[in-house]
Amino acid sequence: MLADAGVVARQEEALARALEANERWERTAAELREENARLREENARLRDRDVQREAELEQMAAELAVLKRMVFGQSSERMRDSGDGGQGGTRGDGAGGAAPRRGGRAGNSRRDYSHLPRFEVIWDFEDGPWCCPRCGRPFTVLGDHIIEQLDWQVIVRVLVHRRRRYRRACRCPVPATVMAPGPPKAIGKGLLSNAFIAQAWTERYVAGRSLHSLIAGLARHGAEISAATVTGACAQAGTLLVPLEEAISARSRSSWHLHADETSWHVFCPHEGDGPARWWLWAFLGPDTACFVMDPTRAGAVLARHAGIDENTGQLAGPGDGDGPRTLVISSDFYSVYTSAGSKADGLVNLFCWAQYAEPGIMRNGAARVRGLLAGAGLVGMSGAGSSA
Repeated sequence: MLADAGVVARQEEALARALEANERWERTAAELREENARLREENARLRDRDVQREAELEQMAAELAVLKRMVFGQSSERMRDSGDGGQGGTRGDGAGGAAPRRGGRAGNSRRDYSHLPRFEVIWDFEDGPWCCPRCGRPFTVLGDHIIEQLDWQVIVRVLVHRRRRYRRACRCPVPATVMAPGPPKAIGKGLLSNAFIAQAWTERYVAGRSLHSLIAGLARHGAEISAATVTGACAQAGTLLVPLEEAISARSRSSWHLHADETSWHVFCPHEGDGPARWWLWAFLGPDTACFVMDPTRAGAVLARHAGIDENTGQLAGPGDGDGPRTLVISSDFYSVYTSAGSKADGLVNLFCWAQYAEPGIMRNGAARVRGLLAGAGLVGMSGAGSSA
């Protein structure tokens, strides 16, 4: 009986320890469940924060892209055509086995200059063929080592036209002397040739060089030409382009869609010096035309004259497509001239620039309000939204 009592006591003691351990494990499990719940809540909070930060990062990247385009514009390197020359890493298939091209962007391959005129220069020793320094016997010709280079020469020359004159050798009743016809001249007695004026126009209006730069460039090549001479010649020859100007203006006036904008433009001597120093440069861009109009005012008469709007009735002049009235879409900013024309003319539709919607906020508050520009971008998909640029 004593042995059984001892066994029971030990079992009760073991059971008590087991119960105590079980309570400890339950407390630990409860603490772990609480810790797990807290960690789950923390994990959910962090996930929400990550989603919010990713959205903010995406928005900031979009704002940065807009600011880069506003400040720097589009990269000219990415606007170039890729072409076949930019596919590096390819080997020539010619019979001679051309050398492999270097890889990279477009333009790494050699360009073809076979269309340019060639001028050969022979280089030899001053005293003739080379001779052996020991016996004096001349070397035999082995061939030529050819090097090709691009040479740039600008020549301002005096072009002398000699018109042959003939005198009558008979007694017939005809003019006593005759003279051969001369070269065609844009200016009757001008100093500059037609090719000179054409080159000056190309440099001035295609390449965008100033008149001072042209005169300085000519002087570097030995031609000291007065700026007044070049200006006067271009002005006189410009009258020859009046029919072309009228044709382009008529083509622009008959367009169904025009981008219009105006900006102040300072001039030197309008109206022989008695007019205002600030004029206005109007730009009208059609589907296939671009017209620039200089006018001392910013009034709606300039728009009416170019777009073909009757100044008395405010309606579009000219026939329309088919039997209906003429229609015209003008993409512009919110200047009152454009809005007033759209409210008066029946067939005129205003297509306002969405960037102008957010521009005032950006100008007042800087980059912090660029979100207004991004929000205004949503107007692109709406009816009546466009761009005047």
